[in-house]
Amino acid sequence: MKKYKILASPRPTYWPTSVRKKPDILDIFVTKIPSNLYYSIKNILDLNSDHSSVILNIDATPQIRTVSPKLFMATTDRLKFHNIIAEEINLKISLKSAHEIDDAVNNLTTLMQSAASKSNPQNTTNNSVYKYPFVSEQVRSLIVEKRRARARYQITRLPSHKSAYNKLANSLKKCLAKNKADIPSVPLKKPDNSFAFSDNDKAELFKAHLHETFQPHHDILTPENIDEVNTYLNLSSTLNQPEKYFTPNEVKQTIQKYSLKKLHGFDLIKAEVARCLPKKAIVLITYIFNASLRLSYFPMLWKFSKIVLFSKPDKPLDTPTSFRPISLLPFFSKVLERLILKRLIPHIITNNILPNTQFGFRNSHSTIHQLHQVVDVIYTSLEKKLYCSCIFLDVAQAFDRVWHEGLQYKLKKCLPSLLYLLIKSYLTDRHFQVQLNSSTSKIAPIKAGVPQGGILSPFLFNIYVADQPTMQQTIVADYTDDKVILSINEDPLIASSNLQVHLDHLSEWYKKWRVKINQNKSTHTTFTLKQEICPNITLNNVQIPTSDTVKYLGLFLDKRLTWKKHLQTKRLTLNNRMRMLKPLLIKNKCSTLNTKLITYKALHKPI
Repeated sequence: MKKYKILASPRPTYWPTSVRKKPDILDIFVTKIPSNLYYSIKNILDLNSDHSSVILNIDATPQIRTVSPKLFMATTDRLKFHNIIAEEINLKISLKSAHEIDDAVNNLTTLMQSAASKSNPQNTTNNSVYKYPFVSEQVRSLIVEKRRARARYQITRLPSHKSAYNKLANSLKKCLAKNKADIPSVPLKKPDNSFAFSDNDKAELFKAHLHETFQPHHDILTPENIDEVNTYLNLSSTLNQPEKYFTPNEVKQTIQKYSLKKLHGFDLIKAEVARCLPKKAIVLITYIFNASLRLSYFPMLWKFSKIVLFSKPDKPLDTPTSFRPISLLPFFSKVLERLILKRLIPHIITNNILPNTQFGFRNSHSTIHQLHQVVDVIYTSLEKKLYCSCIFLDVAQAFDRVWHEGLQYKLKKCLPSLLYLLIKSYLTDRHFQVQLNSSTSKIAPIKAGVPQGGILSPFLFNIYVADQPTMQQTIVADYTDDKVILSINEDPLIASSNLQVHLDHLSEWYKKWRVKINQNKSTHTTFTLKQEICPNITLNNVQIPTSDTVKYLGLFLDKRLTWKKHLQTKRLTLNNRMRMLKPLLIKNKCSTLNTKLITYKALHKPI
C-alpha cells in the first residue's frame, strides 16, 4: 500500500436522514497517479440517495483559477507607483463637509489602486493569478525558490547555499502545514436543519449569524435607564477648545510603525503600499485626518470591515458558532484610530476614568502584574489561615454586544464634545461583509459592540465597564472582560456573604447596562488550608458552579496553591514540544549550539 495514494473528496459523501447524525466521507479513491499528472476531486450534490457521487478528474496540465487581488506584487515597480501618485494627486480640494471627506477618501483610494495597477508588468494582472489547484500563490513561489536553491547548492556545494536551501524547505513545510489548517469544505447546518453547501450559501449563513451577534442583548432591558440615556444623548453639547491637529510627520511615523505582514481590508491597501506614498500623499491624508477631527466625522469607507473566519480548535465544523470571525479593517482607518487614541488618553488620565483594578490594555500593566496581584492576595489569606472566597466571572460576548447608546452616554460625560462626537461617528453606521474563499455575502449593519480589530476598541470597552460597583469588604481584579472578586474572612459564612452582596450590586449594574454573564462558565473557588469551604454563591438566582481548580489568564490555581495542576499541564505541554523538536535539538549534529539555544528560548522557555 505504500505505493498507492488514498484520495478523499473535499465534501462529505454520506448524508444521513437522521438529524442527530453528522455527514461523513465514506467514498474514497485508491490510486497510483504519477507525479507528472494533476488531479481534482469534485462532489456531485444531487442527493438521489443518502450517498452523493464523486468525480476524479486526471489531466496532464494543471487547472487554473483566480485568487484575491493584491495591489503590490513581487514585480511591482514601486518607484513608478510613487511617481504616478505624486503627479496625479490633487491637494487643492475642499474638506468642509462629511460628504466632501467621503469623496476625498474614495478618490485617494481609487488613485492608489489605479497607480498600483499601472506599476505592475503587463504580463501579469492583479485580478487573476494562475496557480495549481489547492496551492496558494505563496506556496507556489516558495516551491520555485526552493528548487532554485537546491539546484544552486548541487552545483556549488557551498555550506551557505545549503543553509539557504534548508531555510526555504522549512518555510515551505510550515506554509503547507498552515494551509492544511484552513477551513475544510464541510457543509454548514442551517437553523431549519438543512445544509449550506456552496461558498455563497455559507457566506450568507455566516453573515446572518454575525448580524445577530452584533446586536445588544434582547433579553436584558431596563426601560427607565434606556429613556434616561436617550434623553441625555439628545441634549446639546457644550463646545470645547479644538484638539491639537495632526502633522504630516506624525502621520508618517504612525505608518512606519505598522508591520508589513498585516492583512489588508476591502480596499487592498497595506502598510507596504502606504510606505511608498510620496510626501504630497501624506499631506493629503493629514488634511483628511484633520478635517475628520475638525468636523467630528469618521469617513464612511473606513468603517467597513471584511470578515474572514477560522475554525476554533476541537469544535464541530458544521455550525457557524464553531468559527472565530476576524475583521479586516482599511489600513488608514487604523492609522486614524491610533492618532485619535493619542488625543484621547490624556483626557481619560486627567479625569481618572479607569479604575486602578483594571489591568487590560493599559501601559505598565500586563497579565503578569494582574496574576501577581491575585496570587499575592490568596497567599496572604493562606498565611493568616483565613478563608478566601473567590469568583471568576465569564462575560458573554463581551466585546460584540456592547450597547452603543450606553457607551456614548459614558463617553459624553468624560470627553470634550468634539472628541465625543468623533467617537460617536466612529461607532455608528458601521457595516461588514463576510468573505469565504472567492465568495462574499451581502452587506449587513453592525448595531452593537466595539469594532473588532480596531485600535480604539479595547480602550472603549474599558471605559464602558469602568463604573462597576465595588465594596470595601471585597477585592476586585479586572483584566478587560475577565473579572475576579475576592472576599477574605476568618468565618466562611461572612466571606461568602460579602461576596454575595457584591454580586447582587453587580447584577443590578449588568442589567442596567445590558451585560450578560455566563453563570455556567463562571467559577466559585474557596482558597483555604482548612477542610471547610465557603457556602455557594448565586447570580440572578442561578448558582455559580464550584471547583477546587480554576484557570485564570493561563494560570491554574488550586484551592491551596500547590501548583500541582499547573505543573502537570505545563509538563505535558513541554514534553509534547520536546518530542516534536527532538530530531532538531538532540539528534541534529549539524546545528550549532547557538541555534539550539535560540530554538530553546523561542519554543520552550515561554511555556
